[in-house]
Amino acid sequence: MKKIAIYDRYLSTAGGGERYSCKIAEILSEKKDFEVDLMTDIFADLDDVSRRLNLDLRRVNLKIFPFISEDYTVKITRKYDLFINATYLSPLPAYASKNIYLCYFPTPFDVDFGFIHKFLMLFFRLPAVWLYKLAYRLGRGFDDIEVEEGLYEPKRFLLRRGSWSSGRAVLKVKKLNQSMMLGFKNPGTSPLDPMKINIRAFDGGMENDRLLYNEDIELKKGSNKTIEIPTGSAEDSTLILISSDTFIPAEIDKNSRDSRKLGAVIYDRRKINCFKKAALKILGYIPLFLLTFPRDLTFLETYNRIITISEYSRNWVKKLWNKESVILFPPVDIGSFKVEKKDKIILCAGRFFPEHHNKKQLELVEVFKELVDRYPEKMRGYTLYLVGGVESRPDHLEYVEKIMAAGKNYPVKVITNIEWEKLVGIFTRSLIFWHASGMGEDEKVHPEKFEHFGITTVEAMAAGCIPVVINKGGQKEIIKNGYDGFLFNSRKELKDITLDIIDGNVDVEGIRNNAAASCSRFSNIKFEENLISIISEVMND
Repeated sequence: MKKIAIYDRYLSTAGGGERYSCKIAEILSEKKDFEVDLMTDIFADLDDVSRRLNLDLRRVNLKIFPFISEDYTVKITRKYDLFINATYLSPLPAYASKNIYLCYFPTPFDVDFGFIHKFLMLFFRLPAVWLYKLAYRLGRGFDDIEVEEGLYEPKRFLLRRGSWSSGRAVLKVKKLNQSMMLGFKNPGTSPLDPMKINIRAFDGGMENDRLLYNEDIELKKGSNKTIEIPTGSAEDSTLILISSDTFIPAEIDKNSRDSRKLGAVIYDRRKINCFKKAALKILGYIPLFLLTFPRDLTFLETYNRIITISEYSRNWVKKLWNKESVILFPPVDIGSFKVEKKDKIILCAGRFFPEHHNKKQLELVEVFKELVDRYPEKMRGYTLYLVGGVESRPDHLEYVEKIMAAGKNYPVKVITNIEWEKLVGIFTRSLIFWHASGMGEDEKVHPEKFEHFGITTVEAMAAGCIPVVINKGGQKEIIKNGYDGFLFNSRKELKDITLDIIDGNVDVEGIRNNAAASCSRFSNIKFEENLISIISEVMND
């Protein structure tokens, strides 16, 4: 049985990149010769991710991988036969028997750096690296405890700070020759009063091993408690399972956009001296980019193969990294879409975020408003739908708020973190599909700001929408202008093409038929065939 790990730091966002990495996990987990772990450093509910991406991840194990140091990375990755790094903008070296780097696009690692980032890099990088190495030693290499699942911020936990749990947390404690001390807190921000918590420990690494400890506690709002948990005699480890009541902030506070399911806050309360405690506390405030920013591209030498998702990305990998790569077009679940009667809907589907290759939703709202204002009769009854996932990050949520404010008093609907079935329904009803990543940008100066492929464009083709997408980036590899969709070069062209479709000046049925035939190139079946071929080649090399 070969052990495979797929690392996706942004798993919880369930975006297009996550569908790519999770589809790899789904396919490989169905093979009897593979055991697959999906790794992330911020806890994600796999059931929720599966629903949003329409995938079956029941045979996939979720593993938490908080980046603490390169030494910790060696420890985590070296036990695998194959490690696939599927995280965008990841400079992580890999130490499995075989390693694959999935490159959506070779974006410069300092693409978001402002003055403060450069200042910190210049004066604080070396001290930060030294402190993290110190933390690794102080934490005994973080070898004695592993966060298996259920903690949203495992790095905080390993640095002896509290982390929200998801209501079910699993810790694996190596043989300590002493009891394990864990702290539990029901914060003042919690609506639960009391919060019920169950703590169980098993003598071994499985839930069906001998039960060592079982206790129920209740914590009033704002209170905390430290529990001493015995560890077993097993040579392997002691499994600690923590279950608690949960709540969702967004459901109890209309001003909150935090849709996570939150349980008890959990702490590592083992005694350490004041020096160690102070050092670990300081580390919790050090920005991670000071550790992860690569000095050069030597981390790529640890990988046996680089996979890119389009000819556009492959060309830039060669140009910027001087590396060869193999193309594996993203999988599109074209079988989920049906061509049915269309409503007056213009759809833009994609994650909401303000930087990098953002989907230009704000600009599309402005284009739509211009059409409505100038052609009120033609645009009567039309609605612009903007749908996609969003992270619970202040800048991302602020971007959504700006879009909603821009569309106020116009027929604009913004839907975040939509489930797959509902998204398919909107695709099915939509007449026109817009995609504008990179609009207004210079491809030679910022090639990373353009769509690297365009999964949603293929989904639109499968659903019978008429794609009107920017003539840049990976979109040009999908659409043949005037045959199975349309390419635009400016806001004016976007508006003109849209009006031609609305006015009936386009052979809609012909475009739809051609699009249905074209999108079969990107089916799940084709993806699986090509994936297995690449994996076999790497494993047998």
